[in-house]
Amino acid sequence: VKIYYEIKGAGPDLFMIHGFAVNIDFNWKITNCIKALKDENRLILMDCRGHGKSDKPTDPAQYGAKMMEDISKLMDHLSIERSNFLGYSMGSRLTLNLLLSEPQRINCAILGGFVYPSPNDEQTTLRYDSYINALKAESIEQVKDPVGQEFRKFAESTGANLNALAAVMTGFDQESEKIPTTQKQVKAVLKKISVPVMTVMGSDDFLPGDKTLIAKLVPDACH
Repeated sequence: VKIYYEIKGAGPDLFMIHGFAVNIDFNWKITNCIKALKDENRLILMDCRGHGKSDKPTDPAQYGAKMMEDISKLMDHLSIERSNFLGYSMGSRLTLNLLLSEPQRINCAILGGFVYPSPNDEQTTLRYDSYINALKAESIEQVKDPVGQEFRKFAESTGANLNALAAVMTGFDQESEKIPTTQKQVKAVLKKISVPVMTVMGSDDFLPGDKTLIAKLVPDACH
């Protein structure tokens, strides 16, 4: 799987991982994030597999943990041992997964627009199913669920490959079965993080769950 990336600016390395259904342009260029950060940071921007100018396999087995591995492999390709990270939504999830599995690779992390999945949350599974069905539908008119319809509309607006996105979501759904299943396990996992972490979220963000959970449990984190 070929991964497209760009490097902008100069300074400490900062990996920037975009959200679901978007890419470097939509998440970072249009929002002026690159313009705001490139004078003081060397920005490493990547289109995650299934997105943007990177390859877009439609097999769910090509996603899940493999998306996180792409980040590690790009770091190796660029001879970067450690880096600062800025993730948004899906990018925050990937950054957190890397932080838990390869903490030695991250100096500090900002997690934007992301809530840690609630253990045994049936609504999360139902939401994934709704999104996947919306992406797989032949047309948006066939999507009856209003949230799924908005999700499909957004994906279409970015010019994304809908079949690839359905595979991405299915891969995440399968991967979610491996997350800690009790509140006690969640706390134990997050308390192991030893690098500076900041979570950022709008007060009116619709994401369900405790928006401050990560900042509460990660030592010395802030929200």
